[in-house]
Formats: sequence, C-alpha cells, structure tokens
Amino acid sequence: MAAFRYCIVQNGQRRQGVLEAESETDAANRLRRDGANVLSLNAAPSATPSPGSVSRRMERISDRMRIRPQTVEVTLRQLGSLLRSGVPILTALNALARTAPRPLRRALTRTAGVIRDGKPFSRALMENLPGVDRVTIGLLGVGEANGTLDRMAIHAAELRERSRKTREQILQAFSYPAIVMVAAMGVGAYMVRKVFPVVMKFIESSRRDVVLPLPTRMVIALDQFLSAYGLYVALAPVVLVTLVILLRRTAHSGEWVDALALRIPLLGGAFRYHANAMWCSTLGSLLASGLDVLAAVELVRGTMSNWLYALQFEKVRAMLRDGVSLSKSIESTELQRLTPMAHTLVAVSEEGGHIDESLLEVARFSEDQLNRRVALLSRLVEPAVFIFVGGFVGLVYFGFFLAVLSATRAAR
Repeated sequence: MAAFRYCIVQNGQRRQGVLEAESETDAANRLRRDGANVLSLNAAPSATPSPGSVSRRMERISDRMRIRPQTVEVTLRQLGSLLRSGVPILTALNALARTAPRPLRRALTRTAGVIRDGKPFSRALMENLPGVDRVTIGLLGVGEANGTLDRMAIHAAELRERSRKTREQILQAFSYPAIVMVAAMGVGAYMVRKVFPVVMKFIESSRRDVVLPLPTRMVIALDQFLSAYGLYVALAPVVLVTLVILLRRTAHSGEWVDALALRIPLLGGAFRYHANAMWCSTLGSLLASGLDVLAAVELVRGTMSNWLYALQFEKVRAMLRDGVSLSKSIESTELQRLTPMAHTLVAVSEEGGHIDESLLEVARFSEDQLNRRVALLSRLVEPAVFIFVGGFVGLVYFGFFLAVLSATRAAR
C-alpha cells in the first residue's frame, strides 16, 4: 500500500488529506466513487530518497535547458491529433518519441513507462517533462477526467503558443530600441568621460577667462553627476528588477505590484488584455469540456500568474461555494472593472447555459486587442527612444564643439 496526498471538491467544499491505496489510479477511482472531483493527487513524500535521484535531477535540469518551448507545443498538438484519431495514448507517446529530439525522446519514453505503472498522464508528464506549466497540467488533468484529453492537449498547446508569441512581440518591440539606446549612451559616456576632460584642460590652460556656453556647462554638470552617482545609476535597474521579483513572492505585496503594473501607460493595457485572454480562454474551455463551475474556477485561480487576478478568483471561488452565481461573483470583484465585457456576456448567457461560448468570445476579443496594443507599442517605442537618444548625443556633441570653439577663440 502506498500513501497519496489528495485535494478534492466534494459537495461544494474543498478538502485535503492523505489516502492509502494500491496505486494512484486506485486512489483516484475511490475518491471519484464518493462523488468527489479530484483537483490534485500526488504520492506522499517518502522519508528516504530514492536511489538515483541525484542523477535524475541532473538529467531533468539538462533536459530543461535543451527542450525548446516550441517543441513542447508541437508535441502537444501532435498528441491531440493522434488521440482524436483514436490512437491509444501509449502508442501515441511512443510514436512521438521516435521522431523527437533526444532530450524530448527521453522525457516521452519515461512518461510512457510511468503510465504503464498506473499513473495518470498529466501526473506522469509533470514528473518527466521539464518546463510544463500549471495551466498545461491542469487542462490535461481535466481532459483525462472527462474524456476530452485530445481537445485539452490542443488547447494547452494553443495557450502556450499565444503566451510565447506575446512575449516575443513585446521583446521584439523593445530589443532594437534598447540596443540603440545602450550603444548611443555608451558613445555619449565615452565623450563625457574621456574627450571632454582633454578639452577642459585646454580651456583652463588658456590665459583668458572663457565663458562656457550653456550646453557645455550642462555636459560638465552631467559629467560631475556621473562621476559621483554613476554606479548607483547603473545599479538602479538591477535593484528595481530584484525588488519587483521579491515583492511578487507574496500575495499581498504581489497584488500591489501587479495592480501598479496594470496602470503603466500603454504597457499596462497589454498586461490586462493578456490576462483577460488567458483566464477567459481557460475557463471557457474547462466549462465546455463539462467541468463544473467551482472546479473550473479553482483551476483558473491556480494558473493565473498575475496576483491581482488570482486573488479575485479566490473571492469568486468563495462566493460560488456560498451559492452565488458566476455573474454576481464577478460583479462583486475587481474582475468587473478589469474585464467588463466578460461580466456582461456571462450575465446574459448564464440563464441560457452558454457561458463557455461567451467566455471564448471575450478571449478572442482580448487577444485581438492585445495584438493591437503590442503593435502600437512597437510603433511608438522606436521614435521615443530615438528622440531621447538623439537629444542626449546631440547635447554631448553640441557642447563639445561649442567648447572647442570657445577655446579656439580664447587662444587668439
């Protein structure tokens, strides 16, 4: 007998505990026979480490670095297509392993072996395929429970692809201007720190008093500022990023940071549309697969990376447990302000029983708005960076040549 730690929803209440059973499948079947909806089921940790655990851990770290996210997306799509065609899951995994790169082939082979031992596919995949996120595992677990594993695998691949493309679009919008800014700031700093002191020594050695032009005095003041505080200026971005990461590790401070990020001009709108598309698409797909609202909201809450949204879904889950409808629950939280279209369509379609279709429609609208916002950012960032960099470099060069001109006149 083995011990398994479970988390279930039974009679509208969330319960946790430990259950002894012959296998993980036997434990899941016993819980479902009691009318419970299984949210998670894991083997209870053993007091002694298993042999070879260090080598397996090192292998997983190596695979995590070598398996590309695009490869996982393609694998999930192919798996969903094979399952939809009626191919058994073990046959599908072995077929995918034969054509996969070596790290992915090892992961798929290990997954197939764990499934033969009686573990669910989602659990086996989480243990053996590095880099699989909670959204993917949750969707695959729901697909196993209600027989829609093929559809959930394809939907998980689509969610991963949309998230990756959004990150790539934002990085692409900022990468080229950032490179130009760093290069220009480097040239300007070289002029201020290396060239300008030579000119100033020449001016100071002149017998006549030279009244320096305003641009030259501004560059001198900038040189003095960088000499005194340059290190702090260089470390400020690193400190800011570290502070944000530390603050987001807890719910209270993380909610404050994420709420502040949503108020950033232009960029905050992209964050909001991305979060709206993610939760509407995920919740709509879970409801369309036959999962009840409470369990679906519980899964969505656990997959939201934005603390503000996650805490709102925690409030929605609590109100659903008290018998409040989904539309009223959304109305009582910040989700009504963050996603007003979702609240309106859910309230209208709740009586007709088409909430899933309404949420998927909101997800498509949010994705369209997200693409528009990212395109707008890419069009606005480059001119703004060029104006800033051009002004900085122009000030340095203008101050330099005016200083040379003043020194030349004083030397006559």
